[in-house]
Amino acid sequence: MHIQPFLLFPALRHPASRSFALRLAAASILAMAAATAFSIANPWWAAMAVWMIGQPTRGLLLERSLMQLLGTLAGALAAVGLTALTGGAPALLLTALCVWMGLCCGASNLLRHQRAYGAALCGLTTAVIVVLTAGTPLDTAAFAAARMLDNLIGIAASLLVIALWNPPSPATALLEKTRDLLCATLGHAARLLGPGGLPDTPSRERKLVAALAGLEATAEDTTAGSLSQRRRLKPMRGLLAGLLDLIAIMPALRLHAQALAPNHAEDLEQLRASLDDLAETIQAGRGSSLAIVRTATRRLRGADPLFDTCLDEFEQALAAITASYRNMAATLPEPAPSSTAAHADIAGVRIAAWRGVAISALAAGAWLASGWEPLRYFMLGACIFTALFASVDEPVPLMRRVLAGASAAAVAAFVWRVGVAPVVPHPWLSLALASPLILAAATAQAHRGTAFIGLAFNMLFAVLAQPVNAEPAEPMALLTVELMLLAGIACSYAAYRWLIPMTTLRRRRHIHRAIRAEIAAIAQRAGTPTRAARHLARLRFLILALIARSGTEAPTADGALAALSLGHALARMGHLLDRRPEAPEAPWIGLALHAMSKPLATPHDAGATLRNYANRARAAATCAAVPAACWLEEAAEHLAGHTAFFRAQPAPAWAQRIADLSSSRAGEDGERA
Repeated sequence: MHIQPFLLFPALRHPASRSFALRLAAASILAMAAATAFSIANPWWAAMAVWMIGQPTRGLLLERSLMQLLGTLAGALAAVGLTALTGGAPALLLTALCVWMGLCCGASNLLRHQRAYGAALCGLTTAVIVVLTAGTPLDTAAFAAARMLDNLIGIAASLLVIALWNPPSPATALLEKTRDLLCATLGHAARLLGPGGLPDTPSRERKLVAALAGLEATAEDTTAGSLSQRRRLKPMRGLLAGLLDLIAIMPALRLHAQALAPNHAEDLEQLRASLDDLAETIQAGRGSSLAIVRTATRRLRGADPLFDTCLDEFEQALAAITASYRNMAATLPEPAPSSTAAHADIAGVRIAAWRGVAISALAAGAWLASGWEPLRYFMLGACIFTALFASVDEPVPLMRRVLAGASAAAVAAFVWRVGVAPVVPHPWLSLALASPLILAAATAQAHRGTAFIGLAFNMLFAVLAQPVNAEPAEPMALLTVELMLLAGIACSYAAYRWLIPMTTLRRRRHIHRAIRAEIAAIAQRAGTPTRAARHLARLRFLILALIARSGTEAPTADGALAALSLGHALARMGHLLDRRPEAPEAPWIGLALHAMSKPLATPHDAGATLRNYANRARAAATCAAVPAACWLEEAAEHLAGHTAFFRAQPAPAWAQRIADLSSSRAGEDGERA
């Protein structure tokens, strides 16, 4: 049976992937050879640094190299410090290591992108140094220095062989993607202002929001390695925040526009045409002036109080969008405040920290209780891969690939040390003979689908086979070490799968909870506009993070946009209280904000309460009270229309039907009152 090579190595299909695999293999072999020539302990660690750094673009490789350097340095210093503080006593030292592992795993969840890798590498490096030197005559400081030197050699080889020939990061495409997305959003807004029904509006909104979330999630990696491009990130995030607000505002603007008198139809058509003209001007690269749009909105002022409120938010969003785009497109972007503020997944940080402590403590307890020396490698395998996957949303599929690659590496290393190494007279010849295996694994690593198989194979093969080590190996001892390392990886896999799992669904639940908390915080601080704006910025970030994990899934995307609209409505009410605390409708607005400042266990009941307050605000019998009453009704509609999104705990179907019935009755009673 003939098997084509690209079925086993998909990277062979593409010239760029083949070239990257060759550079990765060459850099790792060069690093191992250089470390051997300088007589540095454990020279295969230099090659391991190359494989862990390996990235397909120059910018990502540069940033990952920096994080590799900083993470290794911090981890080595931590290992030396822990050993000194505990006096090298195994029980105390391993206990301190467990705590440190928890801190590093938590920090890896707290940080983003390559910074998360640096935190994970810090814990990994400390674990390697402590576990391999605890209870041995090896000097921890010398061992840590050797690991640091090996990493420096690996980084240098990567920069010399890979970075010089790697393609640059596609940073120049960031502005083009942002411009296309800006023009598409403006076109969507113009379409909503036109006449007639638009049945595909929800799906178009979901696609636009998914594109915004995808751009935000990949922007930092796209600009990696370029300081000038990194300066575009803040204005770009401000632009994404403005576009997100515009998408959330447009349904209300369309609704109130349709209620205007027929004599405003021509003015609405002019506003729609001005948005199309603005999109064409931006797409052609002729600037982003709002003069035409402002002329159109000025003619619509005074047509309706509710429409004026929506028009104010519409103009504010457009002003933020165009200012951010001009700053982003400038040759030297100026520092600008971001309209999205990162919000850490505290629940995920806590879970990752406990997982790091639990797995390392389990392995350390087994080792200390039994005193069996090979369990040192069980703890090593468990700690390394627990730290590496601490910040990943779906680690289980990746861990399965790691187990597959590690198992293959264990078999190949055993055959190598028992059958090949004894008959090879020189370490340089041994390294040359191992080169085809290294190249094959590098080819697997060059493709996204098999990357972790190739990475695990190369790392485990280098540690176990030690191609430049000509010393004979005792088969049973080698087999025991291999089994313990694989058992440690399997222990880490079991923890991620069953003991303390982490999945994208669980991460989404954490974000849902954080969104509800930020909505409550906006209501609590609505009377202080600056503080409410800060929580609104966090809400935008959380919505983009949620959409990035759920795509165009209808209930989640629609609920996320409703959450942003609800946040805007609450901030608007708080702004009214700040400007007019003595207004007739102020007491009902204050009560509504107080009701929304608590976690929403029953969104239907909260919606009924807001409708009741809206009716009472209308009873104030002043024209000024009408917008406030409509804002309350708008917030109630968002809660009632997306109860599954806003509910704190999922309810059974029968309980939801009872809640819907009681809420509708409460709403009828409120209307009668």
